[in-house]
Amino acid sequence: MTVRIRSERLITAMDPRLLRQMGIRLRAWYETEEEILEGLRWGRRKAELLQWVRRKMQRKLTARERRCVELYYFGGLTYAQAGYATGTNASSVLRAVRRSVNKLRALAEREGVTLAKGVPKRRRCSPRQRNVKRT
Repeated sequence: MTVRIRSERLITAMDPRLLRQMGIRLRAWYETEEEILEGLRWGRRKAELLQWVRRKMQRKLTARERRCVELYYFGGLTYAQAGYATGTNASSVLRAVRRSVNKLRALAEREGVTLAKGVPKRRRCSPRQRNVKRT
């Protein structure tokens, strides 16, 4: 059974006997100690960046821009859904979100904040994992 979720990650049910037969390095959730530490460092950095973004949103964005960004990015709504929630249309929300993101990027550049630094790299799949048929 395969289930697609919003983020388009693929979830597949597997027989536990098959999992036991696989080597630990072939299992999808296997991570080396270095990868775990890198993920923890990125988690801390991400929390710092999120605090910075929230502070700047509060101080530099209008209430409407802030609401649109919160609904779209933090609430997970589409532009149309955010438009409905704010009483406007999707294109107005899109423009407000773009304007807000541009303001935050400009602030980050001025203050020397690197927003994407330290994002963990994806591990390459083994040849066996690459050949898994996805439906």
